[in-house]
Amino acid sequence: MRGTNLLVATMALSALVLIGVTSVGSTTATFTAASTNPGNTFQSATLSMSNDKPNANDLVNITNLVPGDTANRAVTISNSGNTGFTYSASVSASANTLLWSDSTNGLQVTVKRGAVVVYTGALKNMSLTSSGTIAAGGTDTLTYDFSFPSSAGNSFQNLSQDFTVTYTATQLAGAAR
Repeated sequence: MRGTNLLVATMALSALVLIGVTSVGSTTATFTAASTNPGNTFQSATLSMSNDKPNANDLVNITNLVPGDTANRAVTISNSGNTGFTYSASVSASANTLLWSDSTNGLQVTVKRGAVVVYTGALKNMSLTSSGTIAAGGTDTLTYDFSFPSSAGNSFQNLSQDFTVTYTATQLAGAAR
């Protein structure tokens, strides 16, 4: 009898295991839905500027300068990028002659944006603060009135002075979009 009970118990246990496996493997039906936001893109802007006097001696190249000489030149700054900017300007020189270092009798400049004077004084000290906004594709023109003071004496003879004007664009502030 003991063998029969063991066989019945084993069969009952096997049946319960089979029922459990079957019920664990079953699934219930549910509804689902999906929605997407396709093709999203961020593309950064291009900040680019140029001027119409980009080569050496394009802005000014004067020889045989004498006290009292003046020169009027213009440069157009162009926004060749696709975002607006403001720009500033500064001047530097590699040589340091009296034409550069003497802030009274050395080279002088007055810079105008339209009719507005934005700087006047010694060329070596020229610094232009930020312009107004130059939109993508826009331009701005600066007029330079250079002068060699008539008060310059004999110590200014036979000098040569180079200088570079550097324009620096700054993007407009970012905005909530």
